[in-house]
Amino acid sequence: MTSPQPLSKMRGALGPGLFKILLIICEKNISMKHLFILICCGFLFSCSDSFINHDLKYEKLGDCTDYSRTINMISNINGERYQFFSCIDDNFDGKNYTLVRKGDSVIVDFPKTAAQKKSLYKLILDVDAKPNYHHIILDGREVTVVPAEK
Repeated sequence: MTSPQPLSKMRGALGPGLFKILLIICEKNISMKHLFILICCGFLFSCSDSFINHDLKYEKLGDCTDYSRTINMISNINGERYQFFSCIDDNFDGKNYTLVRKGDSVIVDFPKTAAQKKSLYKLILDVDAKPNYHHIILDGREVTVVPAEK
């Protein structure tokens, strides 16, 4: 049986982060029960399986004259599908839009540069997110979301 090594010799074997944690435990006389609770909390709060997936299909229709501002939503087990019309930059390529999550909302913005010509686009946006979101703002229009039961 070997004698315990001093902490200074263990530094190289453990790495700097683990060594600091071990040093704090030894200095503060933290019991094993408290250490176990601390480790469990660390694992619990570090686990996250949240995600947001989105796919956009678009079709250029022409000039921005008198278009419907309604948003159609279909909800199923794979997420939600939104179909709507928007007057956005003429050179829209389907990639230069932003989709961000803030709390229980999803915010989608499309390019609208003041100096550029605008065209009417038919947009179909598929969104699947976990945890579920309850509001989506599509190009400045807010929709309350009631997702399908999964």
